[in-house]
Amino acid sequence: MSITSQVLEGKQPIYRSRLQFVQEAVLQSVQKLSETQPHMRVGLITFNNQVTLHGCEEFTSRFLWGAELIDSEYLKEAAFSFPSPPPLSRTRDCLQREILGLSESGATALGPASLVAIAMASRQPGSKVIICTDGKANTDLGNLEVEGIDARPCLSSTIFYHDLGEYAASQGVTVSVLAIEGTDCRLDELGRLADRTSGKVVIASPHELYSEFEEIIENRTIATHCSVTLLLPTTLCVKGEREAGNRGTREVGNVASDTEITFQFGAREHGSQGEVSAPVAGARVSVQLQLRYRQKDGHSMLRVLTADREVTNDSSVVLSDLFLAIIQLNSSQASAALAVRGRFQDAKSEGETQRQLMERALEYSRSAEDKLIYSKWLKTMDPIHNSPQNYTRKQSILSDTPQSLTDMGAALLYSMKNRNRRPISLKEKQQH
Repeated sequence: MSITSQVLEGKQPIYRSRLQFVQEAVLQSVQKLSETQPHMRVGLITFNNQVTLHGCEEFTSRFLWGAELIDSEYLKEAAFSFPSPPPLSRTRDCLQREILGLSESGATALGPASLVAIAMASRQPGSKVIICTDGKANTDLGNLEVEGIDARPCLSSTIFYHDLGEYAASQGVTVSVLAIEGTDCRLDELGRLADRTSGKVVIASPHELYSEFEEIIENRTIATHCSVTLLLPTTLCVKGEREAGNRGTREVGNVASDTEITFQFGAREHGSQGEVSAPVAGARVSVQLQLRYRQKDGHSMLRVLTADREVTNDSSVVLSDLFLAIIQLNSSQASAALAVRGRFQDAKSEGETQRQLMERALEYSRSAEDKLIYSKWLKTMDPIHNSPQNYTRKQSILSDTPQSLTDMGAALLYSMKNRNRRPISLKEKQQH
């Protein structure tokens, strides 16, 4: 983090390192949290060629290095044995001193540090881990610097981050990854952590770090271990990557108040499932949604929602009544889910199918809002439809595996995959 950026103070240009920007952003976040949520517990873990678990007046820091950094079980035990940080009302000053005392040097033991942070956060379901980095992990555990002819990291590292994401989700921990603009951090791999735990994948300029920290912190987890099951009559079937038949389940994991997920379903194709025929016009069908989740106090909850709808064969009735914002959200999520796996052609086909449906629906809608939402959706989908080459890494012509994503591509597509119906931000407009 020693590379500098030019900033203006008044009319005088000065140069500051990435580390200085990070320090300033974290200090601001700590100060605000100490004023607004003084009972919150905040821990600081830093990494270079070693991993440092920063202490305070009540307990000393711990340093992990060498062979300790390649033993996952040892790292977990180190995290479990390290004291939980006291509330910010007692640690703010000490934490600020630790932040101001940071310096840049050595390697990037991001993999071990991530494991330790998640293990520490697992003590309290609903906790957040924010990983801020300006480079690739390059120590043995979770090394993202060694690549094959397909421009992908070694398989063991891919498995490491996949398993780490599963571990975090099982413990109710949300992980967000914040990379600094102008760096290559292999967000296609690190993004797995955020994607599995409902966190964010962000590329931020040094000047925007504080606002990104704040947005991540303020988006509170309201439930963990969430799964959503859609139940349909046998005349209908769920459509999608992992669904089959008239029942589909999504393992959502951690959810915030603005989390939105979507399903696709339709009439069963003729001849499938024992010749079950499609529902006839005038009939009524029931659709049920079952939400299972765990509250922060550990109580498991079940919520059941059931809707009853009439079947019609008049397409104009359906098209004039479609909620386009939901169709567009589903299209963005489904297409991005395919694209993050390198299946750009399938993602494009998915988007094209939904585009045709939306254009037919717009013929029955005079709403200026619907037309505006549609135009924004077209811009959002442009990277998938027209310019996927701008978001993928170059690889050897000898490789026949799907192309891996650049950091910009990973940040964009993971965000699309987990987006909601909030208006597209100015930053996103500039990207598109």
